[in-house]
Formats: sequence, C-alpha cells, structure tokens
Amino acid sequence: MANLTGVATAALGEMTNKRLQNLYQTDFIAWQSDVLGIRTYAKMENIINTALFGDINRTAIKSSNGTSKSYTISSAVAWAASAFDIGQTVSIVTAPTLTQIERVIFAYLKSFKARASERGFILPGQIDEALTWKFKGSEGNIALAFGRKPAVGTEVSTFQGIRSEFGKTWVWFDEAGGLSKNMFTAAEAVLTGKDSRLVAIGNPDDSGTEWQRIFEDKKYDGEFNRFTISSFDLPTFTDELVYPDAPDMQERMLNALTQKSWVEHKKRIWGEDDARYLSKVLGQFPQDGGNTFFGQAAINTAMDTEIAVDKDAYLVIAADIARYGQDESVIASNQKGRIRVEDAWGKTSTLDSARRIHKFAKENNVDEVRIDTTGVGGGVYDMLEGSEEFNGTDYLLVGWDNGSASPDITQWSRKRDYSHDSLRTQMVEGLIDLDFEDEELRDQLLIITYKFTPRGGIKITEKDLLKTEIGGSPDRLDAVIMAGSDLSAWTGNPLNAFEVGEKVIMDPSEVQVAEFGVDYWYADNGRSF
Repeated sequence: MANLTGVATAALGEMTNKRLQNLYQTDFIAWQSDVLGIRTYAKMENIINTALFGDINRTAIKSSNGTSKSYTISSAVAWAASAFDIGQTVSIVTAPTLTQIERVIFAYLKSFKARASERGFILPGQIDEALTWKFKGSEGNIALAFGRKPAVGTEVSTFQGIRSEFGKTWVWFDEAGGLSKNMFTAAEAVLTGKDSRLVAIGNPDDSGTEWQRIFEDKKYDGEFNRFTISSFDLPTFTDELVYPDAPDMQERMLNALTQKSWVEHKKRIWGEDDARYLSKVLGQFPQDGGNTFFGQAAINTAMDTEIAVDKDAYLVIAADIARYGQDESVIASNQKGRIRVEDAWGKTSTLDSARRIHKFAKENNVDEVRIDTTGVGGGVYDMLEGSEEFNGTDYLLVGWDNGSASPDITQWSRKRDYSHDSLRTQMVEGLIDLDFEDEELRDQLLIITYKFTPRGGIKITEKDLLKTEIGGSPDRLDAVIMAGSDLSAWTGNPLNAFEVGEKVIMDPSEVQVAEFGVDYWYADNGRSF
C-alpha cells in the first residue's frame, strides 16, 4: 500500500495511488503542491530540486534573512518521510539549538501533517515530543525522522548508527552557519548509503567557520552544490507570481518574506559595505574576521538553555531609562539566570518611570532593583531612594554607573565592558536562559562590537556609535546586561548573597565600592555603602 492514502486518490484504487507515489518520489514540487497545497518561488524551487535529485549529494545554501529557508527544509523532510515506502528513508534533522529544532522544524512538520490531512492525504506515523517521527508497524516502531542536537564532543557518536537499510539516509542542517566542524563530520559518518544526501541551509553571519570554508575552500569544489539566496531574489523584489490562481496565498507568502522596506532601512542604517548588510541582505560572508562580541555560539547556547521558573528564588530586575525620544525604557528580570524583558515604555517623566518600576517590583516581590543612574536614570534612582511616596519598600536598590572603573583595568576598560563580558561568559557556560522568541534582543546582541585597549582590556563600542548604526539605542540588551551581570567583583559576594531586609554588618569606609560605581541602599533601613 502507498503511504499517501488521500480520500480522493484512495477511491481510484491502489494502482493509481502507487503511480502517484512513484511520481512524488521524483517530483518534490508536485508533492508539495498536491499534498500540502503550497508552492515556492523559482530560485528556491531550482535549489531544492538540485539538492534532492542532483548528481552531487551534498548541498549548501547560504541565504539572507527571511527567505523561507526553514519552511522549505521542513517541507522537504515531510516529503522524505511520506513519499517513499515505510522505512525506506530516514531523516536526521539538526540545528545549533534544540529550540530551533523543536519550535521551528518540528513545529512545521506537525503543521504540515495536519495540513495534508485537511487536504485528504494522510501522512504516515506520528510525531512525538521526543522529536521523533515514527510509524508503528507490526514489527514495532519504524523511525522516519529524528530531531537531534548532540552535546559537544558526542556529535559523531550521536549520529552513528542512524542509517536507512535501503541507503536513503537524509541529513538536514538548519541554521548551518552555527554548526561546528564536528557536526559536518557526524553527517559524513551516516552518508555512506548510495542515495543518502546532506542538505544544509543557513545565514553567512560568521567568518572563520566550517560553513564559510565549505563555500570558499577549493577542496570542496565538486563536493557540494553551493547556492546563495539574496533578498533581491525573493518575490517581494522580483514580483514573481508564485500563486497566480490564489491571490490570498500569494499575499500570505509575500508577507512572510523579507520586505523591501526592511532592506531599505538596513541600507540606510548600516550601509551597503557593512558586514551585516552583506550577510543579512545579500547572503554573503563578511569580508574580514569581524569583531562581534556576542558570537553566534554564545547566543545559541543562551537561547537554547532552559531554566525552570522558581518563584521562591532571588529575583533581580534592572531598568534602563530612555534618554531620547525614540528610545525605550526597559525592565528586565533575572531569576537564577532566567532573564526576560518584562516591560518597555516610551519616554516619560522620571516620576512616572519610578512609579512603574516600583509597582512592578512590589507586585512581583522583587528582591533587588538595579537602575541605570546615567543621565535621566539618576533622577529615577533618586526618587526611589528618597521620595516619601516610595518609603517602606523592602527591595535592595542598586545604582548603576556604566562609566565607572572596572574591577581590573587590564581586562576591561570600564564597568560597562566588564558587565558585557560577565553576561557573555555566563551565556557560554550555559548559566543564562534568554527568550528564544525575543528577536529584537537577538539582533541587539549581534550588533555589539569591541576592540582591545593598549593594556589588552576589552572595550565595547560606544553606545552613541551603536545608536548611529542601528537607528536607536540597544535598550533591551542594556537592561538584560544589568540584570544578568555578576556584581561579586564589587560586593565580594555572589548574586543572592544578601537577604532582603538584612542589615549588612560592615563599615562603609572599608568597602571599596564607590570607585566602582555601585551604590547599595536598603529601602527598609536606609543603610547605604
């Protein structure tokens, strides 16, 4: 029996179904259109056809932002799982983060399965929460697709042994630019069958990666089909009619792709020679090694780390106060490393901002409130510290001055540089859980650059220069950095060392805190040091 047993085709008998199945095995575009009711634009259609049926069985596709790459990869995985006899093919799907596999690829797979069913096609098997698509047969479960994110050092062993006995093992890499050389080695370990294939797609964000070498090293000539998708190849720019008979589907597709207005904005803000424009608009690698501070690997780790909510744990919030009309004031929270942007608002009076922060702190039983005292924030801090309206609070108030000295000037130029490095270090170590859905925060992390001082210390690019580059201040990131920074360099104690309301038995004159720009104040006892 064929796997595609749609109501309409089943009525025509097994022979017709088998003919359809044979057609679909060699025509992905027909399968995608008939079974899912979706189509793709000309350039992506040519690329995916080459990837699935071309003479070279390895395909690398670098692309700009918003090209429907994950969507297309997911539909190809669904095709591989359903257009062949049960057990004939097996797919391994991976990405830099487990979250990308779960919330993007496998979310698409589930939606495609439901969509096919609505159209009268029943795709075989079930997709479970363990990121496995399997078919329960008379002899047990038969795997059709696996979602896997191996731990560092276990890449080859994790993939090893996952093969189709018919020689059709399919490996799918999404966001391939963030994958290590070991992941590509792991793929090679299972591509031993005659009809096995590797399809990798991702943004060319980082130089010096295995992903870049695949495109630029001559030793890969003839080993990979290599393609590039620019924003200018998309129907939003070419006016290509992908759905001439379905205007609603055409509009839906266009809305999902990169828009002309977005590209024009990046052209104005970044400039056409900027590394980010090359990567995110043209689909090209940066021309130099770059000096991005929060590397993609660190961001992937933080976005993929999951720290459970613990309402009893020490809760810190940090507020970055808007200084200019277009900037935002932002509150970010940190509880055991789980950091989230909680609130954001436009420029308002210092009193209104103080009330907003205080209200959030009281309603959420916040233990510590950190305020950026630079500029307008200083007024907000003063109100929370001294105004009668805010008396009787029981949270620890911390004044934050980015311009003060760092704990070690040979490592960090100023406190601002230290705090950025503190967050990054925790991100790399898996101690920070950032919201995977917060794309604005992700973008702000990626634009932070740095250089080294003559002493060898880290110096983060000045905020005013970043404002020029991104058209505004990285307010979300500033709040996140304040919330996530380890202040033990000043206090001598790790985060959460103080109990709310505790009197600190220490002579303020003996504590070297003021020179580092941190002012602690207990609102319930008025003690500061």
